[in-house]
Amino acid sequence: MITVCVVDDEVLVRSGIRSILEQTGDAKVVGEASNGVDAVEMARLHKPDVVMMDITMPVMDGITAARRIHQIAPTTSVVLLTTSPTDNQVRQGIRAGVAGILLKNGDPHELMTAVRAAAAGHAVVSPAVTRLLLKRIELIEREPLDEARSLVNRLSKREQEVLWLVAKGFCNLQIGRKLYVSEGAVKAHISKILMKMNCDNRVQAAIVAYQAQL
Repeated sequence: MITVCVVDDEVLVRSGIRSILEQTGDAKVVGEASNGVDAVEMARLHKPDVVMMDITMPVMDGITAARRIHQIAPTTSVVLLTTSPTDNQVRQGIRAGVAGILLKNGDPHELMTAVRAAAAGHAVVSPAVTRLLLKRIELIEREPLDEARSLVNRLSKREQEVLWLVAKGFCNLQIGRKLYVSEGAVKAHISKILMKMNCDNRVQAAIVAYQAQL
């Protein structure tokens, strides 16, 4: 059972997320909070697998809280929620070590998929957020073009095709359909891509792909 804490200053939002998660049967909400300060304390007490947390909240924002949670509960993954992400929020969220950034108005299935992925130690970012990140890549520290291309050149032709689709913001299922391969095969390709390029997650890999002008 995946243990989850839900943090949002709106009661209805917390209630909706709880309902979605608990209907799946493999997630249990062990706590709720309305601000970042309470979220940090809740994470310290419960050590949940995942914290689903709004970015914009009173008392302490989600990004600041994510940094503190990472310090006191390093095994807890934080997934940030937002209605309209800014470039700075995405950048700061990645720097804070969050496992994912999702849109609040996304598909409920995407929410549970994110929880499972975060609990398993994987990174998950809404395709819309990925596209925003890549469109505003000039705001993020860049590696030299030659270095980025050197990393991409480590990949096979098929792996480069998968990386290009990751950079376009497609999920594993969509990539599999476009390349006529199974979702499991896509996951295997992505694992090899991350290893060969020394990237921690698919967002970092997408950034390198953009820098390499793939």
